Amino acid sequence: MAEAHPLPELPEGQNTIEHHLAYLKLAFIAEQYAALAQQAAQQAWSHVDYLGTLLDGEAAVRRDRATPSRMRLAHFPVLKTLAQFRWDWPTRLNRLQVQHHFRLAFIKDKANVIFLGGVGLGKPQPGNYPCRTQRSTGANHHRP
Repeated sequence: MAEAHPLPELPEGQNTIEHHLAYLKLAFIAEQYAALAQQAAQQAWSHVDYLGTLLDGEAAVRRDRATPSRMRLAHFPVLKTLAQFRWDWPTRLNRLQVQHHFRLAFIKDKANVIFLGGVGLGKPQPGNYPCRTQRSTGANHHRP
């Protein structure tokens, strides 16, 4: 029969929590856990709700940090946004339709968007960096 080994005692207090959070690189939780604990106590949150709120915040911070990092690693020669697009050329471009497509609903429908037109009209411009729009709208085309 195996012997039971007592767990080593950890130092008490927030310093231990903050030390572990720093070691695990959980910056959002380190900043917010005390304030959220007070809010959770005042509003009678369950332990699971409190933990879920902390983890939601940490995940959001990591997603926000990951986007610029991925953009940098992609080595795009120029970062373009839909806000920089010249809507005055071509003159017959349906601006509302293009902006609607940048809500990325077509991805959920498993459809494609194709820009058709003559040479020199700037067709690739709206489609160059849809992931920038995806991050700002909160859409995620990598998950079903």
